[in-house]
Amino acid sequence: MANSAPIRFGAIGCGGAGTDRIRQLAAHELGLKVVAAVDINPPRLDNLAKVIGYDDFVRYTGPEDYKKLIDENDLDAVGIFTPHIPHYDHVKYALQKGKHVIIEKPMVCGAKNALEITRLCDKQKKVGIIHYQRHYELKYIKAREMIQKGVIGKVTNFFVYMAQDWSGPNWRGMPEFSGGGQINDSGSHYQDIILWMLGELPVAAEGFIDNYYHTRKLDVEANGMFHVELTNNICGRLIILSDIPGGFVDDVRIVGEKGTITFRGDSLIHYDKAENKYYEEALARPKAYPVSPCDNFVKLLKKKGTKNQVSFIFGTRVALLTEALLISARLGGKKVYCEDILKACGHTLDDLAY
Repeated sequence: MANSAPIRFGAIGCGGAGTDRIRQLAAHELGLKVVAAVDINPPRLDNLAKVIGYDDFVRYTGPEDYKKLIDENDLDAVGIFTPHIPHYDHVKYALQKGKHVIIEKPMVCGAKNALEITRLCDKQKKVGIIHYQRHYELKYIKAREMIQKGVIGKVTNFFVYMAQDWSGPNWRGMPEFSGGGQINDSGSHYQDIILWMLGELPVAAEGFIDNYYHTRKLDVEANGMFHVELTNNICGRLIILSDIPGGFVDDVRIVGEKGTITFRGDSLIHYDKAENKYYEEALARPKAYPVSPCDNFVKLLKKKGTKNQVSFIFGTRVALLTEALLISARLGGKKVYCEDILKACGHTLDDLAY
């Protein structure tokens, strides 16, 4: 790919979220051309053409046509915006064929598969970015910086609450595609952001899940409450709900020996324990820090950026924590150790180290 030429891009999955990501990529000032797209629902390809403003891309509609898309077109990169479970097959094939990849969350389901994909990406020396957009939000960037600098002292515990009116729509309500219901869907973002801000790895989890959305029982996991242990003796509460009527609300709090970090809308509130005062921290994007996963992806491929803010190793850490949460719930709340999950597939926590 010549640096002045547009990135030749293939899109796998063109639903609502996928089309929005493709729109951002196609509109990037450094240049990206959608060469081919695949979706099993043909009208979505018509909609994609309207959204990006051109229709001269090759279209595919078969469930295995992602292979044709990759094999029959001269592509630099692909985007994978399909249901969770097929991610593994799609990203593995793309990497084996030497393509850079941007992928919707979660990267893949299960620690074993996630580690395989992460190592394959490294072996192929390709850019792999996960669409965890909170890595680019100013409040979380600032919180991570403050934690790393020791502003709130040694972190002791955390609290994460996310509630959404989530009914398991379409494939999200089908176990063969969902891979863990709401815990693995919106809940994936919150598992990721706590691990990323703290710079820790998951150690153990125990908790419970039910499948109720309002008064109806779903086929997938809906609501969960867990106790989570991370490295460096940090513990926390993780609550993921799907049946709050008509809305979305979250609450993320980090507690340290010297103070706390909480979030209010787009603001970061810092409580200084010694001064017994609350401060609203000034937020600013660090120099050259990308504004989104799509921006990060294009700039890396165009050699206009040097750091991948959401490389595949982050997806591996989330996959491990998600797996521990789901196993614990299926065992009636039994404590599940992440090392045991990794040992069963020939790995250790060192393979996920920062």
